Amino acid sequence: MSFKELENTLSLLQCTLVAQRTISSPEKVTWAQYDVMEMLRLQGDLTPSDLSQKLGISRQNVSKSLRALKKHQFVSQYQSETDKRELVTQLTPEGEEFLSRAATGRTRNAEKVFASLDDDEQRQFRILSRKVIDALTRDQ
Repeated sequence: MSFKELENTLSLLQCTLVAQRTISSPEKVTWAQYDVMEMLRLQGDLTPSDLSQKLGISRQNVSKSLRALKKHQFVSQYQSETDKRELVTQLTPEGEEFLSRAATGRTRNAEKVFASLDDDEQRQFRILSRKVIDALTRDQ
């Protein structure tokens, strides 16, 4: 396989995964917004500064994502007890339901891939995917 073929395959995989996630998200949540909600699910309530740092995105982009997520009622904010100037962001029940729906979509995708690969191919896919993930995140 040439470098260009690998590049095109990675691009097609990324586009396909984005499209599959979009299908299960009629709210048209962006990847950045999804990442904010997923970080809140995994880490609990966080300030916008914490979200910015953990996601490696600017505070301005976090604020933009939070505005959209509040519009969908997926997150809410409350005043920090330690610093009254700071707001803390939390998932709402609607946000948790959205993430549950997204998880169902991931499960459906995994079931399709699982059914299309034999045991050895599944093992190879996991190993190669991990290598790709490690290569892409090594310098972060």
